Amino acid sequence: MKFLVSQDSDDEIEDGLRLVKELTNYASQFERTAIPCSELVIGMKCGGSDGLSGITANPTVSAFSDLLIAEGGTTILTEAPEMFGAETLLMNRCENEQLFDKTVTLINDFKNYFTSHNQTIYENPSPGNKKGGISSLEDKSLGCTQKSGSAPVTGVLAYGEPVETKGLNLLSAPGNDLVASTALAASGAHIVLFTTGRGTPSASPVPTVKISSNSSLYEHKKNWIDFNCGSMVSGIPLEQLGKELFQYVVDVASGKKVKAEASGFHDMAIFKQGVTL
Repeated sequence: MKFLVSQDSDDEIEDGLRLVKELTNYASQFERTAIPCSELVIGMKCGGSDGLSGITANPTVSAFSDLLIAEGGTTILTEAPEMFGAETLLMNRCENEQLFDKTVTLINDFKNYFTSHNQTIYENPSPGNKKGGISSLEDKSLGCTQKSGSAPVTGVLAYGEPVETKGLNLLSAPGNDLVASTALAASGAHIVLFTTGRGTPSASPVPTVKISSNSSLYEHKKNWIDFNCGSMVSGIPLEQLGKELFQYVVDVASGKKVKAEASGFHDMAIFKQGVTL
């Protein structure tokens, strides 16, 4: 990592190019090597849900999470406000009392954050989610928590905290698509799985796999969507889709570009508390 203070430089462009050359020379010393799936850290996020999200896309990510954890890998579930109403499903799977208490704190801290800014805790789902077919916060939350699969919770992370424990981790971050995806990357996710029934072209600092819950979205926006779970409605078994998604993630981890990367989308957003003047 290199730093440059523009005010202290006579020619920041020249000095910047020199630093980039140093980084390039350093990076050129490395070679690609094979590593096991147990080293993968995958973030899980949903945005713009519809009536099929909890039937197709989220269960497929759930199956993927269980497969990766069975291989010794790591998944991270975030969007604390979208766990409201279904948080006890995660609390009951905590490995120990300490993790249980940290999960309770994760949820309560976000509720206190909302009330301290005079916001309604149960404002979600958004108008877009309602238009897509989500009727209540519990509907949205059950979809969010569903992505976690059936593995026990092995870690609970504060916003910006790097993941250290393999298995299923919970991360404190808001429901905002870009903020949550960026938070996953900051905690160490190599790839983010993003399920959606409405679609979005946004990305994150790491490869962001867009997973559609319905085939209509996939056919209409193939330049956005990487993986279609709508095929489950046509008879493709969940177990098969989970394995196909697992292989797709392995391909992306091995260098395959997702649609957002091919289109040049590299977005990021940082969670800001309080009032911005």
